[in-house]
Amino acid sequence: MHRIREWVELLSVIGLIIGIGPVILQLRQNEEILGFQIATDLRVSRDNGRNVTRGERYSTNLAMLQTTPEDMTDAELVPFDAHARSLISELDLRRMLAEEDNFKGNWRNWLMAESYDLFNNRIGHAWLKIQGQAIDQEMIDELEQQLGECASLPSFLKSVREGQTQ
Repeated sequence: MHRIREWVELLSVIGLIIGIGPVILQLRQNEEILGFQIATDLRVSRDNGRNVTRGERYSTNLAMLQTTPEDMTDAELVPFDAHARSLISELDLRRMLAEEDNFKGNWRNWLMAESYDLFNNRIGHAWLKIQGQAIDQEMIDELEQQLGECASLPSFLKSVREGQTQ
């Protein structure tokens, strides 16, 4: 009888050890899902904030940046500055989330299209030069590299206006 009890105790311990494995895996999975959910909620909240920062005239300001940046007024440049700062902040957030493995994708490529439209003009280049001392140099370097790769590409508006779309 004593021997049977020892076998039952041994099997119980083995069963307990086997049962703990799935619990640990489930806890890890829940932690990962929670991290992704927090990162997603944070990005959605920041995207909404960026939409507010852009202002109601964002498309008009973006068109002016691409066509006649010298005609922009101070009232149009202030939202540009706020939006540019928000893009840099978003890039920094996505870099941090990527380093913590909560953002799947390359944080360097995320702003390619938007940064091209916003920064690939006289005002955008001036903004990057001025902000270069206050912003993480790695991000400035990434943006300048992206702009360098896009330098030979005309803006969308310029392409349409000059009939280069055919």
